Amino acid sequence: MDTANDVRILMAERCVRDMEKYIGNLRDIKKSGILKDIEAKIMELKYSYGELDDLRPLLSEIRGFCIKILHHLGGDEWSKRLRSMKFSSLAIFHIKFCLNILYNLENRLKLPPYPEYAVDIRIGEVESVIKHSQANRLRICNVNVGKMITVVTNIENVKEGERLAVILLPPVEFFGVVSEGMFLSHQLKDGSPGDIPPLNEEERKNARKEVMKYLR
Repeated sequence: MDTANDVRILMAERCVRDMEKYIGNLRDIKKSGILKDIEAKIMELKYSYGELDDLRPLLSEIRGFCIKILHHLGGDEWSKRLRSMKFSSLAIFHIKFCLNILYNLENRLKLPPYPEYAVDIRIGEVESVIKHSQANRLRICNVNVGKMITVVTNIENVKEGERLAVILLPPVEFFGVVSEGMFLSHQLKDGSPGDIPPLNEEERKNARKEVMKYLR
């Protein structure tokens, strides 16, 4: 496996840098040195050129570091604690995104080595749709992708009950509302919320564009 150029691993590397920016100066995180530890494991992974079976011990260590990071941030109440420390919703969602990328890296490495699989792509069922109060062309959707997320979209005719391909991206704030993903198209999908959907060429192109934009 060409691990040095694998976009899924490059995404994990980028997420470590982002977490350093957001939480690197917190006392417990800084004192533990855990971000340096996880960065070292990602570098070891990146230049291993091993196959997945060979990489599993490293991937297990990375998952363990993610659990320790959550412990240092406050355990089950970590997001509440960060809010009390005046972290923005956008920052908290970004930390959550990065931890998911790192913790579930092994699952992505089981998929084909394409840029779109550097992040999660799931079937999402739209459970509610409302107009954005500050942007008439935007819709705020609660979407079940196996868990509930918010997607802010410019697909004005999106409807409750539709199942669409959703890419889970670094969060973006639209006029005060944080969006955790994007609909890759308005083509309906068969399957259950949380399943990995087959993608058409347009969806694949859109997904790759978003991933590479983040990695630049």
